[in-house]
Amino acid sequence: MSASGEAPAAVAAEPSDDGHDGPPAGPLAAGLWGIALLSVLFAWWTWQEGAYFGSTLLAGLIALCAAVLILARVAPWRLDLGRSPAAAVALGALVLLACWSVISAFWSPTPDTAVADGQRIFTYALCFGCGLWFCSMLGRRIELALVPLTAAAAFGGGAAVVALLTGDDPRSLLEEDGTLFYPLGYRNANAAFFAVALFPAIGLAADRALDWRARGLALGTATLCLSLFLFTQSRASLPALVIGVAIFLLASPLRMRSAIWLLLAVAGGLAILPAAISLHGSGEAPLGQAVDELRGAGRAAGLATLVSVAVGMLAARFERLLPGIDGVGGTRGNRAVVVGMAIVVVTATAIFVARVGDPIDWLSQRAEEFRTAGDPDLRDRETRFTLNVGSGRYDIWRVALDETADDPLLGTGAGGFQFAHSRERESAADVRDAHSIELETLSELGIPGFIMLAAGLGGSFAGAWRSRRTGPAAAGLTAVALASATYWLLHSSVDWFWPYPAISAPVLALLGASCAPAVMTAAPGRRRAWRVAALAAAAVLALSAVPVLAAERYVDAAYGGWRENRELAYANLDRAASLNPLSEEPLLAEGGIARAAGDSERAIEAFREATAKRPEEWAAHYFIADLSAAADPVAARAEVRIALTLNPNSVPVRKLAERLGITPPPLSYDP
Repeated sequence: MSASGEAPAAVAAEPSDDGHDGPPAGPLAAGLWGIALLSVLFAWWTWQEGAYFGSTLLAGLIALCAAVLILARVAPWRLDLGRSPAAAVALGALVLLACWSVISAFWSPTPDTAVADGQRIFTYALCFGCGLWFCSMLGRRIELALVPLTAAAAFGGGAAVVALLTGDDPRSLLEEDGTLFYPLGYRNANAAFFAVALFPAIGLAADRALDWRARGLALGTATLCLSLFLFTQSRASLPALVIGVAIFLLASPLRMRSAIWLLLAVAGGLAILPAAISLHGSGEAPLGQAVDELRGAGRAAGLATLVSVAVGMLAARFERLLPGIDGVGGTRGNRAVVVGMAIVVVTATAIFVARVGDPIDWLSQRAEEFRTAGDPDLRDRETRFTLNVGSGRYDIWRVALDETADDPLLGTGAGGFQFAHSRERESAADVRDAHSIELETLSELGIPGFIMLAAGLGGSFAGAWRSRRTGPAAAGLTAVALASATYWLLHSSVDWFWPYPAISAPVLALLGASCAPAVMTAAPGRRRAWRVAALAAAAVLALSAVPVLAAERYVDAAYGGWRENRELAYANLDRAASLNPLSEEPLLAEGGIARAAGDSERAIEAFREATAKRPEEWAAHYFIADLSAAADPVAARAEVRIALTLNPNSVPVRKLAERLGITPPPLSYDP
């Protein structure tokens, strides 16, 4: 962030109630309440496995809508989207994308997923709008828009360190190869979350408008983010982070200041590298040794964070006395950073060419490796950060592109990719998502959905860049937002982070906040129609989430309590089915519970109802065949043939088919 803390002219020129320049206390207080609300929400979502599951997302969505409706009664509407058409396009496109997802329920094989995906995208649009609105009320304190994501990272990172220090079951925190998946439940999602949070933390640490103690805490959070990022060892994350750092430095109004504070955070983060390597090596270690490695990693991350907090406080408190930190900026400092970056790029390129020889041949080898190789086994390596690009994504993306070609206008419908992949895959991996936000949108929502996504993201980037010209403070906020969003977009182009609200929602809120300086007005807006429409939409969104949330809670209760009271569990599943009639999950849950309890007749009946509601769901056909194998082998063979058609490469389905005397089709891949 900037040293000057200046605000856009429209806000800076506004007299406050006490006669000083700046926003009135009322709008600022409302903006601070909004920032606090987002901080708590994002932190809670992070702790609850990234809010990947609908019950957590919908509960947070209802709370956010309720808070927005309450704030609307006391907070001014200081926005004029006509000043930034790009921001208006971004918000409108996100809303249209959500609507298109809901509409796709009419042709999606999973209409309940289409509705759920629509609610998720509506949540992202709401967070983008909240970023716009709350930041517009902050006036000169727009740097505080960086707090929600930073606070969520501090909370989630602190929880991870505590878990490492106290956990006695490595499997609850680590993947099989010893890489960290806690707290989001997925290694690559963990890496993405802490990477996107790094830049807001650095932005706050470098901002002289903040108290020196807060800046020290922000630097400590940045170091914590880097430490946990390295513990995940996500291969695709490193190049995305390097590009994000380059965007951050190039877009910063004071590049030298930003570079220095970034280097302070990196110094602390790199100190944990030995612990990260040891943790990765603990994947196949005996339990006692693995627990020791957990403790060591937790101590290393905690100590590095505390040292970074102390260094940050000292640097912020005495920066006027430290050469190179205070007053750096202007043309000379900015030029020096660009020259330094150019030297790093040239040196790295020379080292790379010297190491690999012919770059064209090397790229050709990597392309072949990407096309033919699956996920490499890197457990015997010191680190997963290698140049091996095998991942199995070639086959996943092939299916997505084939589905797009089959129906470029409508796609399969939201949630449909998983069934297409089960049918068409040529690999052992059976995935739900296309591991690319662009390709998944194309395959499920067609070209119209892709255009809406591109307009939403492109408009938000353009709106942020438009705000950059309104002043140094806005330029600093934009630099952070563009860096975090660039990383998120690059990494989500090769992975599946779109369904993680704890990652995607804060990034869109940050982009919305960075668009705000260009649309701020000196007086409350008069376009009441826009405000009324937005509030009505928030109310409808909250109400639409209530029955779906209740249904998910009933299903969870059934799973959790069926051993104690099976009839109550069945009653809860009946309630869930009535609340969300589009979903087959209550029927699958009933079948699973009855199967575990030995009630084959009820299980078969429930699974048959599930297949009637969701014919593409191979698992229900498989369970019917398995349960009917002894009593009705003819029916069992009919069901397993259907399961083979829907998922021909499934190992359990193939084994059951062979047991029933059916020869499955040849595998479409070399096992």
